[in-house]
Amino acid sequence: MYKADDVKFIKKCIELSYLAVNEGDAPFGALIVKDGSVIAEASNDARTKISDHAEIIAMHKAREVLGEDKLLECTLYSNCEPCPMCSFMAREYKVSRVVFSVSSPFMGGYSKWNILEDKGLENFPDFFGKIPEVVSGILETEAKKAFDNTPLWMFGTNQKEINR
Repeated sequence: MYKADDVKFIKKCIELSYLAVNEGDAPFGALIVKDGSVIAEASNDARTKISDHAEIIAMHKAREVLGEDKLLECTLYSNCEPCPMCSFMAREYKVSRVVFSVSSPFMGGYSKWNILEDKGLENFPDFFGKIPEVVSGILETEAKKAFDNTPLWMFGTNQKEINR
């Protein structure tokens, strides 16, 4: 369910996505929020290490800050739908909510490969958390602008672009 602070936190993710672009990386930004406070934030850094997606960096930082392996009662915010790798990590860290702006119908861990809502992962409670609440599409138009000057055209819900 959409919460009042979701817009504020997505705006911050959008800012972080522009920071990533300015640093020569793909336009992705992420936050981990608990009880209305930002615990960790990150921009993409895949140019340095291919697995350093903004969401993964933010989850690792939050783990360090909180001193626990589980991010229960935490929300992962991202300007873009988490990919399968990031979605598995969110399930492993047992994140309670995932909120994102731009859908990723070609590679999303929710709309393409539904990892975020894969009930079967709950059969392995030592490794994966319960299905998180997923909220999508917040400030999608604003978030998509970060992709305009990049070769990453495959994000969003505009069918004309998606059917290239």
